[in-house]
Order: sequence, then structure tokens, then C-alpha cells
Amino acid sequence: MKPIELNRIDLNLLTVLAALMRERHVSRAAERLNLGQPAVSHALARLRDLTGDPLLVRQGRVMEPTARALALMQGLGPALAQIEATFRAQADFEPARAAPVFRIGLTDDLQIAMLPRLLRALSTEVPGAKLVTLTVCYRNAMRYLDQGRVSAVMSFLKDLPADAKVRKVRTARFAVLRADTAPGRLSLDDYCRRRHLLVTYAGDLCGTVDETLGELGRQRDVLFSVPQFGSLPAVLAGTDLLATVPEHVALALSAQSGLRCEPLPFDSPSYQLRMAWRAVTDKDPAQAWLRKAMLRAVND
Repeated sequence: MKPIELNRIDLNLLTVLAALMRERHVSRAAERLNLGQPAVSHALARLRDLTGDPLLVRQGRVMEPTARALALMQGLGPALAQIEATFRAQADFEPARAAPVFRIGLTDDLQIAMLPRLLRALSTEVPGAKLVTLTVCYRNAMRYLDQGRVSAVMSFLKDLPADAKVRKVRTARFAVLRADTAPGRLSLDDYCRRRHLLVTYAGDLCGTVDETLGELGRQRDVLFSVPQFGSLPAVLAGTDLLATVPEHVALALSAQSGLRCEPLPFDSPSYQLRMAWRAVTDKDPAQAWLRKAMLRAVND
């Protein structure tokens, strides 16, 4: 194994290596670093010469790291993260004069429920800011965070990495959305008798509510499923379908579209809504402002 001479190390090469290890692809690493593909390829060639190891080997459409590359990043990764965190913590942030580009990951329901309030806060307090929102779910939220595609995510979260910061936002419960004009609230018998529409990222016809009904010895008739909450006003209009959705999106959609929102006729199941962010941004004053604004937007 060729020893690395410290006086030959260009720190820019280490950021290229980190991007290549994360993306496993030269073009995507170049995009992440705002560099041209030839520049990243040249940097990889210099890294290979420096280490005497191929570092990443093409396998199909991706590049797989060698044992040497994995060992390097095991030590370099935390060091690079600490350097980034140190510089972020020293950055000045004057909301009225700043022009940050924020990138966050939100589920479809949270985009409906909280984005209007978050955008108002941005326009009032940080008028020079720009916001990029990516749609996430429990399946991809932490991957987007780990890849650096977003600096913060808010969702039902699973498989939290050790290097992420996490905060509980609220306990979410469910409510019913309906478009019909029949008077009165639904009884449990009415609820089970009616036809249902399910919003699910999993692409099936059974969800958490069905498990709760099963514990009560009851069941409902789910006829359709859709992957996004935003389609509910159009799909429910003119039907007697019921949609059982998180209460925060039910309240937002009923205010925006005229759909009726009412409590479930049985004890609602619940889940924990959490926010997670990259540890390197924990002390970044602009990112700290963003996280507080997100919390206000979802809890107000």
C-alpha cells in the first residue's frame, strides 16, 4: 500500500472523493460540486496517483469503492464534516439581507398543511431567500438527507442514521374528509358501510386505520388508492367516498377546497412526526432559522 505524502494533498481532492463516494457516479458528483465532469475525472486520476489505488471501480452504471477508499472515508468523513460544521457555525446570517437557498424534504401532506405559512415567514423575514422543496416519504427521506440533497426533512421517519439530529415535532392523528352533503357526523356503522379512498405511498389497499378497525372487529371497503393528498379535492368531488387522512392535511384541505373534515367515529391511531437535519448544519445560523420556521409553520 502506497503511503500518502501529506504535502502532496490538495484538500479539494478530498471533497471530490467524498462526493464520489456518496454518489458513486462522476457526473452526479460533478453536479453536487458544481464542477464539470472533466474536472472531477481529473481529480479522481490525481487521487489514484496519490494513493496508488483505483479507489472507485466501474461496475455497470455505478462506481464501487475499493477497500482502500472505504478505509480512507471512515477517517476522512468525520473530519470533513467537522470542518464544514466549523465554517457554517462562523457564518454570518442577517435575515433581512441574506439570500440563502434552502433545500428541504417534506411529505405531500405537509407541503399542503405548512408550506403556505413557511413561505409567508420567508417572504417577511428573509425576503432574499429561495426555497427548494423535494417530496419525501419514510422510504426515502433519510436517504435524501444523507445524500445532501436536502438539509432538513420532516416526515414519519424510520432508520435514523447516527449522525443525524432529530427532533419530535408532534403526534399526528387522523380525521375524515368527505365531499357529500348528508347531514350529521358519521357513526362507526356509517363509516364501515361507506366506500373509502386511501392515500398511500406503498401502492396497496390497506393502511394503519384498517389495522385499528381490525382490532375492533370491524373493516371498511377501500375501493381506490392514490399516492398524493393533493389529488383528494378532485377525486372526492361529487362522490360519497370517504378519505381518512392525517388531521393536519384534513384541516388544510377543508379550508382550501370546501371538503368537510370531521373526527373519526373511533379512537384514532397516531404516529410521530419528526424533523431531522444534517449534523454539519446544526450550528449554521441560517439553517437554525429555517428549522425554527418549519416548526412554527407546522405547529401554529
